[in-house]
Amino acid sequence: MKEQMIEEVTIDGRPIRLEHADVPIDQIELDENNPRIRYRLKLQQNGKSLEQVIMLMPEVKALKRDIEKNGGLRERVILQPNGTKLKAMEGNVRVTCYQDLSHKCPDDPRWKTVPARILPKDVHPKQIAILLADFHVAGKITWKAHEKAGHVYQMVHELNMPLDDIATYLRTSKSTVSRLEQAYRFMVERFLKIDDEKYAKIGEYKWSYFEEFFKQRDLREEFKKNPEFGDDFCRWVGEGHLPAGEDVRVLPSILRHPEARKKFEKGAPLAEVKKMVEQEEPEQGSDFFKLMAKFREACTNAAQVKEILRIRADKVARQRVVDTYEALVDFMRLADVEVPERKN
Repeated sequence: MKEQMIEEVTIDGRPIRLEHADVPIDQIELDENNPRIRYRLKLQQNGKSLEQVIMLMPEVKALKRDIEKNGGLRERVILQPNGTKLKAMEGNVRVTCYQDLSHKCPDDPRWKTVPARILPKDVHPKQIAILLADFHVAGKITWKAHEKAGHVYQMVHELNMPLDDIATYLRTSKSTVSRLEQAYRFMVERFLKIDDEKYAKIGEYKWSYFEEFFKQRDLREEFKKNPEFGDDFCRWVGEGHLPAGEDVRVLPSILRHPEARKKFEKGAPLAEVKKMVEQEEPEQGSDFFKLMAKFREACTNAAQVKEILRIRADKVARQRVVDTYEALVDFMRLADVEVPERKN
């Protein structure tokens, strides 16, 4: 290896020196515990090598074409000494593309060495996790949503890092980190294992369902008081009763209506159940009624004192209220809705 330069970064208060070098391809080994690939490896290995599993990832072919057309990498991989080899702590997919190109073109010098940053041997896994988070969760070279959540899960459960620290490293809020951890834990510890791992092979494509689940307060509360609800949700996702991740957002409305809930739990199509809900809550299926609900809530919210005081003193603001009232009255008449008399 021919040394090119030394780069110094600070991770968790410690300065880390990374050596830039072009490393022979046969001196690099892949990292089976990498957050991006370990889930797919678990599901798809079945006698395949890790390299074969990576090459089957749908996005890898396009990446390999891009590397080949570019004539090399735009971003160095990160390696760390591991016995007689250097382990790919970051860049496993790019290393695999190089390996494949090396097999394809054994005489092409471009694919014999990989541009790399080499970490010291004694860098702690926690510091590596922070570095990866900076690159792929908070940084510009982003992982997919479920891969980011998987990294958070690793930082919490394998490295015992506090949520506050993780939030700082990811440049996000503690509540977001907590939601990602809960959602990923629910997916891998519940959904992937339920009914003898019946749905394990589709788990990677269902992450958005679990993220949406933990965004909904009503669903979190239902899950907290009724743990079996979690199993029901897993089966609804696994069996396709919720066709898309965004459909999870309508579940709170279904839970509020006993008849709709009963019908959904018995396997009725979501579209049919949503019609039942919309009969009770028109805003569920109409942007117009959603706006009306927001306006109604705003008018009855005590927090609008500032606006009330402004309307009292501002002629233009007062006229806006009058115009809105007249438009609503005209609309009610067109819809054959009688304007009720005010009760004193």
